[in-house]
Amino acid sequence: MAAYIHPTAIVDDGAELGDGTKVWHFVHVSTAARIGARCSLGQNVFVGRGVRIGNGVKIQNNVSVYEGVEIADDVFLGPSCVFTNVNEPRAFVERKSEYRATKVSRGASIGANATIVCGHTIGEYAFVAAGAVVTNDVPAYALVAGVPARRMGWVSRLGRRLRGEGVVTCPESGERYRIEGERCVPLTSEENDTSPIPLLDLTAQNGPLLPEIRVAMDRVIAKNAFILGAEVEQFEKEVAKHIGVAHALGVSSGTDALLLALMALDVGQGDEVVTTPYSFFATAGCVARLGAKPVFVDVDPRTMNMDVAQARAAITPRTKAILPVHLFGQPCDPEALAALGRETNIPIIEDAAQAIGATTKLGPVGGLGAVGCFSFFPSKNLGAFGDAGLVTTNDAALAEKMKRLRAHGAHPKYFHALIGGNFRLDAIQAAVLRVKLPHLSGWTEGRRANAGLYDRLFAEAGLPSAALRTPARVESGHIYNQYVIRTAHRDALKKHLGESGIATEIYYPRPLHLQECFAYLGHAKGAFPESERAADDSLALPVYGELGESRVRRIARTVIDFLKGRG
Repeated sequence: MAAYIHPTAIVDDGAELGDGTKVWHFVHVSTAARIGARCSLGQNVFVGRGVRIGNGVKIQNNVSVYEGVEIADDVFLGPSCVFTNVNEPRAFVERKSEYRATKVSRGASIGANATIVCGHTIGEYAFVAAGAVVTNDVPAYALVAGVPARRMGWVSRLGRRLRGEGVVTCPESGERYRIEGERCVPLTSEENDTSPIPLLDLTAQNGPLLPEIRVAMDRVIAKNAFILGAEVEQFEKEVAKHIGVAHALGVSSGTDALLLALMALDVGQGDEVVTTPYSFFATAGCVARLGAKPVFVDVDPRTMNMDVAQARAAITPRTKAILPVHLFGQPCDPEALAALGRETNIPIIEDAAQAIGATTKLGPVGGLGAVGCFSFFPSKNLGAFGDAGLVTTNDAALAEKMKRLRAHGAHPKYFHALIGGNFRLDAIQAAVLRVKLPHLSGWTEGRRANAGLYDRLFAEAGLPSAALRTPARVESGHIYNQYVIRTAHRDALKKHLGESGIATEIYYPRPLHLQECFAYLGHAKGAFPESERAADDSLALPVYGELGESRVRRIARTVIDFLKGRG
């Protein structure tokens, strides 16, 4: 569509007009000016020599765009707004050599009778109010007004006022912007994504592996061997090698792994097991099931793992085992545990349900004590398609005893020297885990990368420790089954994140010593203050490997924006 030029308009030779541009009454477009497509130039507009005007520009009546002014795409120039091109003009002094460039960036609007002093840039989508006199650069998305013009606020791409600080939303388009001091930045398309973020996305992890998993499951079905058997034995060899232990036995769940370990060490009626009250219920529940007494000690406030010094003080002649938890995937202090085991000769059972693949300077988690206990609950770093678990040990005799106890204590079949339980691993679960095991290291590195990005973003935010504490990395082998922050504003932050489409979880809202079923132990509130504080202020954020950098940044910004100003 050719340009339209009103009969009263003058377009000098050498000027260029784009398709669909309309030039109205008494307009003058000077030579060498270049005007883009779909522009509208109102009555009495003057366009100077060599001026560049982009596409989709609307220039209202009585505007002069002088030489040295550049107008980008989609700019609006209100009636009688004024551009200058020199400072200190005099009618009798030739100052063309002093022309200073002025740029009006994409999408900006300049109101009626505003004056733009030469040599400045009007940022993208900025809004200059009617009658303002601009004597400095105007930031992108800024709303400026007055004489001289000062920033009065921020506007969106559509010109709507943006209210508040941090991440704000355009009331018309829903587009989101980040306001930081004297900058307003539109979020990228990924950052603008407001779709829900789950705490864990098993579809993202399992989906690519489903064809291979189906083949593995069909292999089990074809053999009609569903409990223990060759598939389980092969998985046990592969996972023992991956972890770095001599023996691994597949069992029916992480809970049954703990129960089996305690039974193998002959924990029973009247015995004591030293453990922590800040853990999943199974840690102490399995002790109580055997008639033994869970002896709680508080946690280290840095790591939320067992305070080993307190564990040493809690040992009595009745202590049959020490049961530390490698909570959230972070190893409990290995050197302190090793020293405690040597000094007391009391076996250590590692609750490593959340810590497969975690390592320490003294060796792998699961190989630091007498027995390691793992869970393959679907939400774990290595998850089955149902309940499944594992026990590990470097003690061949203990491995053999646990193997018998796993199947009712029978050896050979139907002959029972021991009373065991039904703790056998299903072959289909073993087949699924065999497919997933080779990917575990990659998934772990993804979690570590996400955790590292969280750490950096939160550190850069400079929030006070009362507002936000990130996980302490005492051991480099942390595998981040959970990324748990601590804040005095935990409940309000959780609610805000939920309203923002970000799922979180509280691990754990009530410590074990305050659970009703353990009331017989006689612990009152305040008995283990660090565990109670952890229960009150801990919040797990999404950290799974498939989360992606943009969503980590979105979560971190949402946390930071909410906690700013809160001590």
